[in-house]
Amino acid sequence: MRTTRFLGLCLAAATLPAQNFVALPATANPGAELGNFSLVPFMQPNARVQMFYDSAEVASPAFVADQLQLRFDGPLPQVGAPGPFTITRLQIRIGVTAVGTPTAAFAANLTQPLATVFDGPVTYLPDNGLQFPHPWGGPNGTLTFPFLAATPIAVAPGQWLVVELAMEGNNIASFGFAHAILDGAPTSGGLVNGAAAPFGAGCSASPGAPIATATATGLFGPGGAHFLGGSNLGANTLALAVFGLSDTQAFAPLPFVLPGTACSLLVSPDLTVATVTDAGGNVAGNAAVALALPADPALAGLVVYEQLAALAPNANALGLALSNGVAVTLGSFAPAGRGTWLVSHDTSATAAYATAVRAFGMALRLRTL
Repeated sequence: MRTTRFLGLCLAAATLPAQNFVALPATANPGAELGNFSLVPFMQPNARVQMFYDSAEVASPAFVADQLQLRFDGPLPQVGAPGPFTITRLQIRIGVTAVGTPTAAFAANLTQPLATVFDGPVTYLPDNGLQFPHPWGGPNGTLTFPFLAATPIAVAPGQWLVVELAMEGNNIASFGFAHAILDGAPTSGGLVNGAAAPFGAGCSASPGAPIATATATGLFGPGGAHFLGGSNLGANTLALAVFGLSDTQAFAPLPFVLPGTACSLLVSPDLTVATVTDAGGNVAGNAAVALALPADPALAGLVVYEQLAALAPNANALGLALSNGVAVTLGSFAPAGRGTWLVSHDTSATAAYATAVRAFGMALRLRTL
């Protein structure tokens, strides 16, 4: 009887697939504490994160994965609420891309669709401050995410493994501060932000109204994306974002005063993008115009001149209102010293553009079959 049971167990074990792990980023010695951290996604109410690892950082050229594990950064003392915390919906997608260098444009980073491997609510515990380095999968395994189905992965030279997390409704902030900081490894390179400065003056959308203004926010540099918005442009009307490489010459010397108005074109109209104003006369939110730039070091130091124009029937004989100009001086960009990137938005799970692009490798482990 015992022999029969033993043989049965051996046969059953023989039918189970062998399970191993691929830990990333491979060249950073991911079995040890990696010495830096990321506040996204779990320290935010909502977030979107894309993690990139090149073939050297994946190390295994082809495998089938059925589980993903993250871990907390340490050593940190346990603080604040003990949890558990809940996430209304966490989506994890995984796949491969052949993009040259990831940038702030989420969709442009993907050359083929990702596979959704996890989609649902999550309950997790914060950092308990007891491990150095912290265990894969976090306290009580609450940072362990089983896949909906085993997923084949093959990362060839010149490609990236992509892991994307889209998180909505994380209630950690409702309980007060607690550590939920993820472990990772920084490296050299990446984007150094530039600056934006206003110049010139706008005109009014109607007599006695405030002067139209433009502002630029975001990542001012190669590989980044920034947004042109404005105010006092007239309610619910068509507007144009104007981008140019000169503030001195277009079809005529600049600034060019529009005939019969007090409005000046301040920017060479090399690129124009249509948008709309809201009921308050603002170009804001989803109507703000994004300028996404390639991760080309040659763009460092370039100045882009920007201005908003809007249809405003009561402004003047031409029915136009123009804002001040904004001079955006691009920062620098250098390739990453290790084949890892972290592209993230810290307030939205559905954002089209990131608020941060870092030469950073999140500590991550995949269980393989």
